[in-house]
Amino acid sequence: MVKIGYLSFDASVKIHYSGKYTSTKTNKSGNMGIAGYIRHIDRATDKMNGCEVQHSNPDINSDLTLENESYYKDSNGEWQRTSHSKDMVNAINRRIEYAKEHGARISTKGKNDAVIVRPLVLQMDNDSITGHENTWMWDLIGILEEQFGKENITGFSTHKDETNPQNPHIHVCFVPCHEKDKDGEVKCSISQTKFFKNPKQLAGLHNKFRKALLDKGYDIELENKPIEEQLAGYYDKNGEWHQQGLTPDQLKELTDRELNLRMEMVKMKYKQSELDMLEKALSDMMKSTKAKQEEMEKEHEKELETLHLQQTALDNEKVRSQAAVLLREMNAKKREMETEEMFENICATAEICFRILKEKNELNPDFLEYLGKEGEKRGKPFRRFVEIWHKNFLDEYSEKISEDDSDLQMELKHCVNKLLKQKNEETRSFPDTSDIKRTGCEFLF
Repeated sequence: MVKIGYLSFDASVKIHYSGKYTSTKTNKSGNMGIAGYIRHIDRATDKMNGCEVQHSNPDINSDLTLENESYYKDSNGEWQRTSHSKDMVNAINRRIEYAKEHGARISTKGKNDAVIVRPLVLQMDNDSITGHENTWMWDLIGILEEQFGKENITGFSTHKDETNPQNPHIHVCFVPCHEKDKDGEVKCSISQTKFFKNPKQLAGLHNKFRKALLDKGYDIELENKPIEEQLAGYYDKNGEWHQQGLTPDQLKELTDRELNLRMEMVKMKYKQSELDMLEKALSDMMKSTKAKQEEMEKEHEKELETLHLQQTALDNEKVRSQAAVLLREMNAKKREMETEEMFENICATAEICFRILKEKNELNPDFLEYLGKEGEKRGKPFRRFVEIWHKNFLDEYSEKISEDDSDLQMELKHCVNKLLKQKNEETRSFPDTSDIKRTGCEFLF
């Protein structure tokens, strides 16, 4: 019978910049800092250098410690076997200094005490490693580098000196340095929350690691072992089962409870499926409604634009009509003024003409007065003689003179009446004869 292997992943320990460390799993805390953590995981290097330290873990078998292996990344990013415990410390510090040089701000105060190392622990049982004895740790490191960034995995140690049934396991140094490119320049920040956003996302990493190992040919469970199996016991190297404190009744109780929980989960999955279908239907309906609304808004905009163009055309036509009326009024006013001016000129000319005609039939009073004065001076009746001669002249030519004067007066009257009629038709109704007399043309009538 082939047993399916098991993998667990733990990221519960946090090492802060101040040196403080905390564990969300055990609620323990202390001030061992980076150096203290490396002293714990790289104990094989210390022992090799004659600096063995007593550890509090009772499962450690010091006779097997030298079988542990530790590696760090050098300044060129290449993996090297540790020769001193400070090798792993220096690798961590190089990554932190790189982050600082590229803008990372790290605080040591209170709640802002930054987590600069988030140790990772991955455990695999012997069944998982079978057939991959020489590559398993590098396969795990490759998966971690892909998940958290190649440069952020700075060192690791494999432990084979513990009697824990889930031996062997690997401790990994992870510096949560987040890099991004901003305007062609690399900007860094030290932030664990960029990688571990919430418990759900952290739990999801388990499945990612297991799937990656399955793709590499490992016989490993995709899901975690049931909690009751882990608590109930384990198989040792010889395949013997060891009870860890739970009785068969307790195990059965846990199993029944898990069965009920799994049944509820199945029901929830069906309900979730229905909710997903409903959500999708609502989403499609909202998209359709939004599309129709956008279409209606576009049609409304077109209608508004058409109305605006029509209103503009009407306004332009109104302006043109008003301008035409104003122009006609101006032209009429101009013609009226020109007619008035012409009429006044004609009246003045006619007045002169009639004055000339009148003077033609009469002697000039000034001339007669002059003749009277000259006659008195010389003792001769010059004025009387001239008046007699003028009378005789008028008598002799009276018919001809009257006919000519009458024709000329009639012609002048006809011209003036014609102009008066034209003026009346084009501009306004002209006044009657009494009104015309008041204009100074009374001599025409």
